[in-house]
Amino acid sequence: MHGRTERLTALTILAAAVLWCLSSQFLAVADSSHPVVETLPEKEVRAAVAAARTPTAVNLARSNLGIPAQETASLRVADRGTVVHHLNPAFGDGNGRRPLAVPGYVAVTARSGDGREVTLQIARVAPAEGGAPRWAPVAAAQDDTEADLARTLETDEVLYENQGPRGREWYALDDRSLRPLTAGRGKPEVSGAVSITSYTKSLREHAAMTGTPAPPSTAADRPHGPADRPWFFLGLAAVIAAGGFAALRCRRGRSGRHSG
Repeated sequence: MHGRTERLTALTILAAAVLWCLSSQFLAVADSSHPVVETLPEKEVRAAVAAARTPTAVNLARSNLGIPAQETASLRVADRGTVVHHLNPAFGDGNGRRPLAVPGYVAVTARSGDGREVTLQIARVAPAEGGAPRWAPVAAAQDDTEADLARTLETDEVLYENQGPRGREWYALDDRSLRPLTAGRGKPEVSGAVSITSYTKSLREHAAMTGTPAPPSTAADRPHGPADRPWFFLGLAAVIAAGGFAALRCRRGRSGRHSG
């Protein structure tokens, strides 16, 4: 009798452990299958910064600052860039499997000798003569907004730009939420973070109002069936464990009554 009880206990614990491991593996796969942010490799960031040092980029920065071409005023270009992410144009075409945000451009700050700053926007541009896109300056602005906001980012966050109804809006974006950095038009933002689920829902509502294609439901807000949830495995493990211990107590009770 004791041998059968010990075997039952061992099988119960083993089944619960196996299902627990399965639930952990499922959770890891579910979390990594649909990334929210597409990151830009470091070598590409360096290539963009190098493009900000070309004569074309330097002349664009000098022109933006009003420095005549004949003047030899110094202009120092930063050796680091800030990757600015935008909404993925193809996000609505991938059944929720495409990243929400993709790199839009790399912002590189240049500073004149008198302390004025200009931000060069470096993006991939297809050459007029054909060939693969390459990094090139596309615009400049007389401020260092991107570099300034990048200093407020936390680990695993990226800078996300959105052209909203209030103008140019900036967010800190990670795999879970968007944290507002400005309220548009440079005004400080005081509201809290928005979940990715809520954000994609608002995108779909806006698309419905404007008639543009709506992003699909993401993995975070779609209905889940029992086979989709790691909690299903955990619950099953708990049921097996509870059933095993109930059977064990029943056997012990019968054994006690027979011995009495």
